Amino acid sequence: MSELDPNIPQAPTLGHRPRVLFVDDEPRILTSLRMLCRRRYDVRIAEGGDAALAVLREHPVDVLVSDQRMPGMTGFELLREARSIQPGAMRLLLTGYADLNAIIGSINEGEIFRFISKPWVNDELLAIIDEAAAAAAAAPVPAAPAAPTPADADPDPQTEPAQTAGPAVLVLDPSPARRAEMAGVLGGSYRVIEAADLDTAVERLQSDDIGVMISDVRVENTRIVELLGLLKTHAPNLVSIIVTERADAHDAIDLINRSQVYRFLVRPLRQTMCRISVRSALERHHTLRQNPEQTRRYAARPVTEEPVGLGRGLIDRIRRMRQRLQPGASA
Repeated sequence: MSELDPNIPQAPTLGHRPRVLFVDDEPRILTSLRMLCRRRYDVRIAEGGDAALAVLREHPVDVLVSDQRMPGMTGFELLREARSIQPGAMRLLLTGYADLNAIIGSINEGEIFRFISKPWVNDELLAIIDEAAAAAAAAPVPAAPAAPTPADADPDPQTEPAQTAGPAVLVLDPSPARRAEMAGVLGGSYRVIEAADLDTAVERLQSDDIGVMISDVRVENTRIVELLGLLKTHAPNLVSIIVTERADAHDAIDLINRSQVYRFLVRPLRQTMCRISVRSALERHHTLRQNPEQTRRYAARPVTEEPVGLGRGLIDRIRRMRQRLQPGASA
């Protein structure tokens, strides 16, 4: 790993140098990261999860960058604890594609901002940290973290009042049986709108007040990340949940980095977790509507290329979505 190139632009200002905590169980890795970043950030290092938690309890951090595979406490477990101690810290995980359970856990419980694949490229690592620091600067006071709700707080569809007004839940799935299953899981507690294909989904997003979108990883042989990435750009307060039978680490990483998916659920459905996830996602949508600056904390990687698998007409319709889908639209 080389020293920092002085020609790389400096990170956006927070009123202080961005405070970055690197966590790894290998001292040589920490030394390399500190050497790479010391001219750009206020760097702290910690050898392992316990040491990192001690730092987090004593010192404010803007960006937390942790390795996944560490003895004692994994990176995913650290991110989950860090979210409770410093919810404002942007969380990044260095990981390999083999760590599927950790990747899914980091999405659902650590609410990760970006995955960084190992071995990393220095300029890409710095760009991602800059992006995280910019998000921390844009939204320094985050909403209360949507911690996993205990099972005894499961919204009971038999007793919870039905939400007949306000943002709806869009279920995108070509299978009538799976759409019916999801409607049954939600039990009439939410206003559910169904779509069997991408065109219908975009049509409903244009015409209805949608807060949460539920989809499989693939629809009509198209990777849904292409659609969600574009939607995140033009409707940043839309919150997405993936429900799939075939969990894949590459897909999960892409769904965070390119579309900031909120939850990643694997079939067979755990009904309690599904209902909790939908309720929490609607709460997140409401928070983003009321506090549009918070959308920076959940921004996807900018779309720089034409999405693959989406027709020109579909792309143009998404880009023309009505103003109410934009940040700051009234609830």
